[in-house]
Amino acid sequence: MSSPQEIGLKKALGFWWLYTLAIGAVVGDGIFTFTGYAVASAGPSSIIAYIIAGVTQMFIMISFGELAVWRPTAGGPEPWVRELVSRRLGFLASIAFSIGWIIAGGSVGLAVGTYTYNFFKYSGIDLGDPTLWVALFAILWITIFAILNIIGVTIAAGTQFILTITLIGLMTVYAISATFHIDPKNYEPFMPHGLEGFWGAIPIGVYAYMGASTVLFAGEEAKRPVDVARVLFWSSLTFILLYTWALTACIGTLTYEEVNVFYEAIYAQSAMKIWGPVAAIIINFGAWLAAATCLLMGTMYQPARDLYNLARLGYRLPRWFSYVHPRFRTPINGIIFTWIISVILIVLGTVAGQTLGYMLLGYELVWGWSISFLLTTIAAINFRRRYPDEVKKLPWRMPLWPATPVIAFIGIGLTIFAMFYDLTVSYGAEIATIMAVISLLWIVLLGYVAKYILPREEVLKAHA
Repeated sequence: MSSPQEIGLKKALGFWWLYTLAIGAVVGDGIFTFTGYAVASAGPSSIIAYIIAGVTQMFIMISFGELAVWRPTAGGPEPWVRELVSRRLGFLASIAFSIGWIIAGGSVGLAVGTYTYNFFKYSGIDLGDPTLWVALFAILWITIFAILNIIGVTIAAGTQFILTITLIGLMTVYAISATFHIDPKNYEPFMPHGLEGFWGAIPIGVYAYMGASTVLFAGEEAKRPVDVARVLFWSSLTFILLYTWALTACIGTLTYEEVNVFYEAIYAQSAMKIWGPVAAIIINFGAWLAAATCLLMGTMYQPARDLYNLARLGYRLPRWFSYVHPRFRTPINGIIFTWIISVILIVLGTVAGQTLGYMLLGYELVWGWSISFLLTTIAAINFRRRYPDEVKKLPWRMPLWPATPVIAFIGIGLTIFAMFYDLTVSYGAEIATIMAVISLLWIVLLGYVAKYILPREEVLKAHA
């Protein structure tokens, strides 16, 4: 059997597969299920909140482009932050992102289970207690997506391409068609809960849009690393334009009282009202596609690559994370590990109550990724300062320097503030405080643990 060091990941991802990886990771349950929370909180002003979230996320994404071209990797921000900020924070930047995607295995898993349940509901089939069925469907689909990732990145990415293109086409048709059914009265009151409700919609918009950065972990499998930087921009522009239009049309076809915050995707509600149950089934399929693409090339793709990268670099993690299957050329042990944790989170989320469990898991994802983004943005600035000659040689350059990273910092700060503000308003100071303590605790704990699992300097140099 070949050793892990002799087998690398397969360079199989061209621009369009990277593009659909990023779009699929963005356009997930946040656009459909979680948007119900946003509209219930902010009303029609959630459109503005989502635009703010989308634009700030786009500036964050394009801040990373130079790093992705300079040093393509399966470890995302780990090598960049390690060299340009600190060794310990390099580990934290990548593992916090991975924890976010593993958390999504629970939150998005519950969403994909919900959409599967709704296929039967819209077809007039009563399966009974949705709690049990949602959990069972969630575990079924996450198992299928894990298997697709195990048997090859080409198969997983090809499936992602088909699903994402179908989703984009479906939502474009919805946005165009629903526009003709907008009732301007549905935009009143524009901000039913004032600024308190408006702030609550921003982190939900961020949750919906921040997944494009997953493509940073595809550097080792990209045919041309510059495509990673290009995809960060074009995927961001796509979701801002398409989903602002779709959300505007959706809200314009529903009264504020008709918004359901969990068991129905808000777009399916709109389709049901306009065209009836067949249209609702079609849009529910779009919601299923969105959640499925997040799981397929998000949860089941990224953490395994990160763990593979850390283990092969000599971090004191189980060495079997670095194993690459000689035939499939995939890090199968990391995929299996991610699957196990995701199933546990689905069960825990069900026990805690799927609505509250989904919300809290989603916010922890936003927190983990915000920390990762903060550290990576600092690395992007330091790269410009330390290696100006290297920057000039790159085939892709960060636009609007230095405004781009400044806007990125503002977006990260706004996201963290709005998240804990909303937790305080929606669930009370006690829940918000508990969440803040938990969030800070696991970040501090990871930073402390990093000290003991960092590889020796000579080992890292050997892999440079």
